[in-house]
Amino acid sequence: MKEYLIISIKDNVLTYDFKSIDESLSKFVNKNEFNDNTLYYSMRYYSNNYEKIINKIKENYNNLDTMNVRRLVTFKYVVIMMIRLKMKYLKLDIPSTIGLNDYELFLTVNTLKQIDCYFMPSFIKDKFNDKGVVVNLYNHNKVSDRFMISQDSFDYETLYYRKMLEIREEYPGILDDIKEFLRINYNLKSIHIYVFSKELISNVIDLVKNDESRNIIVFLHQGKDKGNFIVNNFAWLKELNKKCKEDYTCEFRILYSNDFLRNNLFKQLTFNNLKLISIMAVYVSVVCLLIYKSYEYIEKMSIDEVNQEIINSSFALPDNTTEEELTNDGVVLDQKLNDKQVKDKYTFDKVFSKLKKINNETVGYLAVNGTNISYPLVQHSDNSYYLKRDFYKKKTSMGWIYLDYRNNMNDLDDNSIVYGHSMLNGTMFGTLHRVLNRSFRKNSENMVISLDTPTKSYKFKIFAAYRVDYTTDYLVDNFDSKEDFNAFVKMIRKRSGFKTKDTVEYGDKILTLSTCAGGGNRRMVVHAVLIKDGE
Repeated sequence: MKEYLIISIKDNVLTYDFKSIDESLSKFVNKNEFNDNTLYYSMRYYSNNYEKIINKIKENYNNLDTMNVRRLVTFKYVVIMMIRLKMKYLKLDIPSTIGLNDYELFLTVNTLKQIDCYFMPSFIKDKFNDKGVVVNLYNHNKVSDRFMISQDSFDYETLYYRKMLEIREEYPGILDDIKEFLRINYNLKSIHIYVFSKELISNVIDLVKNDESRNIIVFLHQGKDKGNFIVNNFAWLKELNKKCKEDYTCEFRILYSNDFLRNNLFKQLTFNNLKLISIMAVYVSVVCLLIYKSYEYIEKMSIDEVNQEIINSSFALPDNTTEEELTNDGVVLDQKLNDKQVKDKYTFDKVFSKLKKINNETVGYLAVNGTNISYPLVQHSDNSYYLKRDFYKKKTSMGWIYLDYRNNMNDLDDNSIVYGHSMLNGTMFGTLHRVLNRSFRKNSENMVISLDTPTKSYKFKIFAAYRVDYTTDYLVDNFDSKEDFNAFVKMIRKRSGFKTKDTVEYGDKILTLSTCAGGGNRRMVVHAVLIKDGE
């Protein structure tokens, strides 16, 4: 049934909706005349005549101050109406959150004083707060820890950005978790199902439909189908897939295991065909391996180049340096600095301004002895930005080393948390795992982490390190009491792969380094305590 834009007005509230209407109301469509305080339009007509429509509303109502949006629509027209009508309040009464670009649009409404919405990323919320706009969130339903762990997510902001949902188990409350996830998330592209039942699959599809998600691909992993659900219900799945494409704008795709293909497809082929396919498979595998290795090498060269450029830029001498100064300085212009020169010349307070020119979000410099970790430290308003961006803010799978958005380098928190990818080529936190090697710890200098800030240089000593299944309990930035702090230290010492005699007391500052460990939901975590003056 065709849907129409419905603009209804009651008291001081203008409600903006998009839905099907009774046939009896079709005579009012595109007439630009109120019927019981309501206007009806096709989107095509509205987009070509919105100025005329806004003027019509202004002629009849002069005290509207609230916009209530009840359906995902083209928000550009909502914003224009709010600006023209000088509205102060916005309520996004829709079944899911909206995109960052749409939130940015609402920032242009200078009269806006308050916005009510289901969920909003913190850095966008901060932008509204900076403009004096109060943001009220009403996502009071909680996602279970079990679901958060299964999706490798540690907060709702991570859920907002996720492009993939994995359903690997069926447990009481999973549908409530998925429903809440869909309301929070905006970027979902695919759903991967590893457990099978008609009820589960049907309910997931209904949730996708009700959430107004679009262009979602549902992957059924046949390799996990031990009860042959897919084979036994193929006709039902085919019919459901057809309905999804027609009504819900989503579709199924079945990912068959190699064993299934071998037993059900390959047996129909001749020996020569199998031989040809095997040769092609080997060829493709070799080519893929070469491409992967080449890409890995290029990534390594890229990050080395970035680091060298940072070093050269940071330690370059002024253009008016005299020959005598050059000689005394011991550094030859236009020549790459070696490790000794860097260590001899390096003071962060002198180079901080140059690093800030390269990246204005630079907050420090982190170096871990005995590893390849030696990078400028950056910090964004959320913990997702630098997962896919380098020091130059260019998109890359390597990301960069970044500080938790909650932490403050000017006044250290109880626990300063630093994240980075564990790259196979040894960059970023790719060598952090060395801390767990006994030979690494035999050298006492390797247990020291340097953290330089614009105002002070800190030294931390490693006292715990471990691999752990995904959890957020070590990502606490500050503690409310001595008891909480001591319980935290006890917990991480218990997990540690080694024991130290270092004293960690309430009031001490902790530095935490966190990265992934071997894929999946595992984490590699290192904790170090600030070395006090005189130690």
